[in-house]
Amino acid sequence: MHALARLKRHIDELHALRNDMNAALARVTEQNLAQALTQKKHLKELKALYAQLEKEITVLPPMDAAEIMEPEFDYITTIENILTTTAELKRGAVKEKETAEALRSGLVAFYDGLRKELNV
Repeated sequence: MHALARLKRHIDELHALRNDMNAALARVTEQNLAQALTQKKHLKELKALYAQLEKEITVLPPMDAAEIMEPEFDYITTIENILTTTAELKRGAVKEKETAEALRSGLVAFYDGLRKELNV
């Protein structure tokens, strides 16, 4: 398969997985924050696709490659942070009540924003 066609296929796979994750995360509410943790497996898959993409993106000029890779890196980092924060809250690792409430409020705002972005 031609290098650019393979690259496009992997970008499409990555975007499809992101769409699936977003749809699942959009169902998370204040009452079921821990449901987000069901996406840990998908995040692992997404990171693997990203790593593969890093190897294949070299067929593009550096600036074009950066335009593709940067948003993907940002998305992975954001979701990883969201899931880590959710896991810490779930297991009670955040002891201060005010801090836990602030984190919970931030998570709820993230999911509300995601639903608004997806129009669901």
